[in-house]
Amino acid sequence: MSSSEQKTVILAADIVGYSRMMEVDHGATLEALRNVRDTIVEPCIAAGGGTIIKRLGDGWLAAFDGCSDACASAIKIQDLLADDGAPELRIGIHEGPASFVDEDVFGTGVNIASRLEALAKPGGIAISDAVFVNLSIGLRVSFENAGARVLKNIAEPVKVWAFGGIPPTAMTSEPISILLENFVEEASPDTLSPEIVEATAIELEKYRWLHVLRPDNEGAPSKYILNATLRRSGDRIRLTVHLSARHDRRRLWSERFDRIVIDEFELTDELGLALALRISAEIDAHEKVQAHMRPPEQLNAGELSARANDLMSSGQSDGFDEADAMLTRAVALEPRNTSAQIQKSFVGYRKAMSGAWPVHATLAAAIQPAIDVVRMDPKMPGGYVMLASVNGMMGKTEAALEAAAQVERLNPNAWGAPHGRSVAYTFAAPDWARTHDPEALHAVSNAERTLELAQSSKFRSGHLFFLGIAQLLHDAPDLQPGISILERSAGAAGSNWWPSLFLALAELRRGNRQVAQQHMAAAHILFPALSLSAIADIFDRSRLWPVWQVELEQLPEIGLFT
Repeated sequence: MSSSEQKTVILAADIVGYSRMMEVDHGATLEALRNVRDTIVEPCIAAGGGTIIKRLGDGWLAAFDGCSDACASAIKIQDLLADDGAPELRIGIHEGPASFVDEDVFGTGVNIASRLEALAKPGGIAISDAVFVNLSIGLRVSFENAGARVLKNIAEPVKVWAFGGIPPTAMTSEPISILLENFVEEASPDTLSPEIVEATAIELEKYRWLHVLRPDNEGAPSKYILNATLRRSGDRIRLTVHLSARHDRRRLWSERFDRIVIDEFELTDELGLALALRISAEIDAHEKVQAHMRPPEQLNAGELSARANDLMSSGQSDGFDEADAMLTRAVALEPRNTSAQIQKSFVGYRKAMSGAWPVHATLAAAIQPAIDVVRMDPKMPGGYVMLASVNGMMGKTEAALEAAAQVERLNPNAWGAPHGRSVAYTFAAPDWARTHDPEALHAVSNAERTLELAQSSKFRSGHLFFLGIAQLLHDAPDLQPGISILERSAGAAGSNWWPSLFLALAELRRGNRQVAQQHMAAAHILFPALSLSAIADIFDRSRLWPVWQVELEQLPEIGLFT
């Protein structure tokens, strides 16, 4: 037995669907394998200076001295196999330490090459960054950046480059896992802890992007951990909770909940909901921070969606095209990633709100990804949220309300349901509004419910706007409650020009022309191309237009373009 360890370029290749082919036609498959082996794979490896280390039935391990030789051989193999009817191969290549024992090879270099081979697309090649940096310029252009990937049983993510298309990022479709540990009860004879854990799990499971692990799943891998301590004194309880990242146990969020025990069922339901709202918001924020630490070309589909969402939350329309480009890449990486499709719909919705793009064409394009999401996963609330919002803004009120009702059926505590209704009631046609919501009571109640459920939302400015507008419609004789809320909306992070516009209209109605002019100037800062035509494109079919038509016609007198 002889053994040596050295830095080696390892090529791993495998025939795609070999087992299935054998079941269909055993003899023909063996003949095809022999043909591929004798006329293409092994001659190409030998011509590139490689050595076959091991034959694996339907695959090969080969060693090369140079990265360029290995990649050139792999590309030649895939080019020759591109003919119709030939079996497809996946190939992975990595340069790393390998130990040669008799006629076999072991080590990290082999393990990573094998994982890369499994990652590659059929007919494609996946190589590590360690290989890519050593390629000639002529070979580098054949590979695309597929980002950093987590490979099974490999401690650190590996940056991957792909020939033949970006491999799908299977991990992006997997929900983010959170383990709810048993809550420790101190100085308490109660058994409230398991009930609170279960109530929290039930609420969290309504978020389809989260995978909830119960205490009896403790051996299962999880990305986040929630634990808590419960103390009781008489009829008072104190629940102290901590959310941590599993890999380093670093605490991401801690909070104390003090409650009076009157009805235990109501208490556990209330705490379960409160915890789920905060946990989902904190995990979402942490995931976005992590995504920001890497360049866009290294992000997977889910991370691209989160980055795009952050760009849109800024309210700056010059970032919407960048967000749109990220989402286009996310959908290309993983067409069935519902998060990417939802965000694709959302960026169209935000573009339409900005007024900087053709409103009706942009909304028409925005609704298609939402329809696709509902087709792919009828139980995904986010698809219906976008159907409610986009249909609502288009004035398709009944369709919007039905979509919002579906959101509520799937997740009663999602703020998307009342928000969708807020949009629908605000943009309802005048005749419909006079019949169904003449006093704007539904508009007010849904906007208030949205703010109650979306306390950590980065789009709070928009939620405040819909409440402010609803208050103006409801309290027509007294504009001050609506004005106060719109002022909060205009001052919130990510605000667009809508609050400033309606503040100007309200002040014109109150006769405060100078204040109205200041608000109009603020709207122009946010959208320099703002004009009466742009406002009409968004609002002229809604119930708002006739209510504010007199003031809208005065806007050119205080600095608005016609």
